[in-house]
Amino acid sequence: MKFKNALLLVFITFLSVQVTAQKYLSKDHKEVTAAWKDNDFTSSKTILENIEEAPQFTILSGILKNKALQQTLDKEEMITVFAMTDAAFMELPKKSRDSILGNSKLTEAMIKYLSVPGRLDSYSLKAALKKNNGSVFLATLAGEKLEVKEVNGVLQLIDSEKRTARIIASDFYHKNGFFHIVEGLVFPHSEE
Repeated sequence: MKFKNALLLVFITFLSVQVTAQKYLSKDHKEVTAAWKDNDFTSSKTILENIEEAPQFTILSGILKNKALQQTLDKEEMITVFAMTDAAFMELPKKSRDSILGNSKLTEAMIKYLSVPGRLDSYSLKAALKKNNGSVFLATLAGEKLEVKEVNGVLQLIDSEKRTARIIASDFYHKNGFFHIVEGLVFPHSEE
């Protein structure tokens, strides 16, 4: 009897390993491409590869070239990133902008704050908002909560100081998840 149980356990373990391995061995994933302002974003590229040639993301692209930050994002199996446009930074006074961009710890913390484990498309966000009375808190890579609300049909990110960033374009794939394009800056609480 013990032998049959042991054999059954080995068989189940073997089968589960094979099924799990198939997920990663399959090369039949179709590439998904979406355009935004003359930029083509594709599911076969990383978030950095997608935005580095887009003129609206020169600042974010520079921040994402940080090797430690790249490794943090790449190690997540699935991740949703809220990508800030250059326009968000340009709205700041030059002195404030230079201060933020000159602080690599702050910019790294910002990216982790705007990165959420899992694949969250706009449909998922809107469904969660409807289910939770119009407000959802997302757990970020920074270990903090990022609030999402819908205001006049527009999804907004809200930080602990009530600063907002509007999601202006949604549901772009990258190699290990989604990204959404935002205008405005939100900051993690611990880095202010």
